[in-house]
Amino acid sequence: METFRINDVFWTFQGEGFHAGKRALFVRLPFCNYSCPWCDTEYNTYKEWDATDLVDFAQKEKARFVVITGGEPLMNKQTPHLVQLFKNLGFYVACETNGSMPPVEGIDFVTCSPKKYVQKGLPEFFINPAMRFKVDEYKYVIEKGFDLSILDKHKDDQGAHLSLSPEFNGFDDNLQTIFEYIKENPQWKISLQTHKWMKVP
Repeated sequence: METFRINDVFWTFQGEGFHAGKRALFVRLPFCNYSCPWCDTEYNTYKEWDATDLVDFAQKEKARFVVITGGEPLMNKQTPHLVQLFKNLGFYVACETNGSMPPVEGIDFVTCSPKKYVQKGLPEFFINPAMRFKVDEYKYVIEKGFDLSILDKHKDDQGAHLSLSPEFNGFDDNLQTIFEYIKENPQWKISLQTHKWMKVP
């Protein structure tokens, strides 16, 4: 029986982005190729999950929406197998990625959140060329000193949702920066981490 190395699995509500408010099964995979200083995830540990136990847990609720996240899930060789497992169960599969890795087939919705804090050898806010036309939502975390000209690369993106999220430390100032930017660039929208107010995982 196949086993998976998983950091955490839990039912919750999607707190941010295009699918905010949906009941969701979160599957958090271990390890990441970036080191963002404000990351709120302890992703460098894992537990072994038997596939049968994972299926049983996934079927505990009626919702059929799963978010595969990390860490960086697209660097994980288990991800294609997990996608197929959930597709076989009738789940709509979303994935949250930093965009540095090639896409995985079968994912229904890709949220790409490019980061400044890339691995050595990559330019800041790197997006893998193979990912560019597979992304359904771009979501940038706006922190103090963020260079808003980085967002200019998305002026000609067709079809992708565009979201800006204020980094939680310095929230008020970061949110004000987003307010002013969206006034001049209304194709973008605000994405708040509503799960932090709802006090859910």
